[in-house]
Amino acid sequence: MIETGTVTAAAHLLNTSQPSVSRMIAELEHAAGFSLFSRVGRRVVPTTEALALHEEVERSFVGLSGIARVIEDIRDFRTGSLTIAGMPALALKFLPDVMTEFIAAEPGITVSLRTRSSKAVLQHLGSQQFDLGFASIDTDHPGVMRRPIRIDSMRAVLPPGHELAEKSRLAPDDFHDRSFVALGQEIVTRTETDAFLAAGGARPRIVAEAQLSASICELVAGGVGLSIVEPVTAAIFARTGRVVSRPLIPEQPFRYDLLTPATRAPSRPAALFLEFVEARFAALLDQ
Repeated sequence: MIETGTVTAAAHLLNTSQPSVSRMIAELEHAAGFSLFSRVGRRVVPTTEALALHEEVERSFVGLSGIARVIEDIRDFRTGSLTIAGMPALALKFLPDVMTEFIAAEPGITVSLRTRSSKAVLQHLGSQQFDLGFASIDTDHPGVMRRPIRIDSMRAVLPPGHELAEKSRLAPDDFHDRSFVALGQEIVTRTETDAFLAAGGARPRIVAEAQLSASICELVAGGVGLSIVEPVTAAIFARTGRVVSRPLIPEQPFRYDLLTPATRAPSRPAALFLEFVEARFAALLDQ
């Protein structure tokens, strides 16, 4: 079916009936222990595992014992690859930490990470050449499935020893007339942060701007000023002791999105990797 594209065409090629082909596929999937095809609308699309098996069989013309070995390798995660695109807020530290744990648990899987803007992550996943994407974006793409993987609250970040660190939460007026490190004007979150401050009548003194949350936290750690950043980067820097992180009042939600190709279901390595991602989110933010 990978070569013919349909069950009907495969049955014609094999000189058998369509139900017979469907039954053979079901029996092979049962013996292998993983799915070979998934339905997308009226089409039947090969899974990543099916493509890996087909490539090995086609290249080597291996015998039955060799095919069984390939099946076992795919099923038991002894071979395979995973391609990921991530927004900088996750790709600079969070995702490499997840990858470290994942590779230690599944050393047979090769993982590739590309750091891109959220918009570029969406485009990469739309090309169908990546398995997983992590972004924060409201735009949709016909070739991409998008869903929230984590929603948390923006955080205030302060230099260690700052007088406001004594407060458990920071309100807009806490930032009034204080040195402030802002996100670049082109970043959507900048508009939301400006609205949060304006709602409380706060007018901080913007002394620096940066595009990345990590760059902002570096400036805050250096004593340049206060800021507001997304929760993952705030938590990572707070754990090092280089900044102090405090929640905001009222809360300002921030959403991290999972992007997957719309034309196929996530591969088994991708599904397993997502378990590691969710566990890392919980360990970092559920405190």
